Amino acid sequence: MSVHQTEIFVQTKENALREFSFVDEETVPLNASKPVPLQPLKPTSAVVVTGYVPPNALRFSVNLLCKTTGNIALHFNARLDRGYVVRNSKFRGCWEEEETCSPAGHTAFRRNSYVHILIFCTANEYQIAVNAEHFCAFAYRTPLEDVMYLEINGSLEDTRFRQFELFVYPDPKLCRPSNVLSLKIDRPLVEFLDIPITVDIENEFKTGTRLFIAGRLKLLPHSFYVNLQKGKAVYPHPTIALHLNPRFLYGSSAPYVVMNCWSNGSWGREERHSGHLSWMPGRDFLLTIRCEIEAYTIWLGEKMIGEFKHRLQPTIIDTLKISGDVVLHDLAMIYSN
Repeated sequence: MSVHQTEIFVQTKENALREFSFVDEETVPLNASKPVPLQPLKPTSAVVVTGYVPPNALRFSVNLLCKTTGNIALHFNARLDRGYVVRNSKFRGCWEEEETCSPAGHTAFRRNSYVHILIFCTANEYQIAVNAEHFCAFAYRTPLEDVMYLEINGSLEDTRFRQFELFVYPDPKLCRPSNVLSLKIDRPLVEFLDIPITVDIENEFKTGTRLFIAGRLKLLPHSFYVNLQKGKAVYPHPTIALHLNPRFLYGSSAPYVVMNCWSNGSWGREERHSGHLSWMPGRDFLLTIRCEIEAYTIWLGEKMIGEFKHRLQPTIIDTLKISGDVVLHDLAMIYSN
């Protein structure tokens, strides 16, 4: 690289740092040439990694290494050249079953930018947030107490890290106010509806409330869910008054809808609703949730497809969360006497 090219690269990197919203003053420089020792991990442990993704970056990985050589508890591998992220583990030098997801619509892994990665330990899985937004989870395959080191590989520069305890995830101190979406009576939302999405419900969710979700199923849908819940945190687990989970298993069985609620630390009794459900891959749909006196009724277009008796007071609901194989067009809420 010539002196002129080097100067341009340094300026580009400095500009990216100035635009980075998640500079963490408590992180320390990380020597990426060798693994860094960690304090013993436990539920509520958190590890932050920040770094610069250069313009020519292909891929990088953040690894949690075990005390046994050849074992990796978590391999988080951003493949910018392929447009997806891999999670995996390694046992006795052999890779195990790979999990993948695409960050499409997620602005996390852009070249010529800095990135903030938070790995949070719960009782049974790692929760991973990228730039303060929950990105994915990875269930433990190795006990937390076996993890000893942090390792960074690939196209990530100017790396820094810190380890600390966290009691609410994603870290509320990092959340950007500009990202907050709010749904109000007679004020539909039609912009910034990328999935997964978390929306504040401004008005009291009570008898007579009608929630409208207009969208489109993806071409090869597996499932999606709609949660009406209290609070936005992923951890501690929020109280969920209604969990609505359409599942599509084309070729093996007809689509069906799972309904449930989460309270007092666990899921309740699951209810399944099947029959003729007119979900069509790649086609638009209108899903309506009506809050009645004794139950929620669920409507697909003009047809009621299920009912879920109230197990918790609907008035606790202050958050709508939607994730999965759908594209959203708009969200709306009205009261109907």
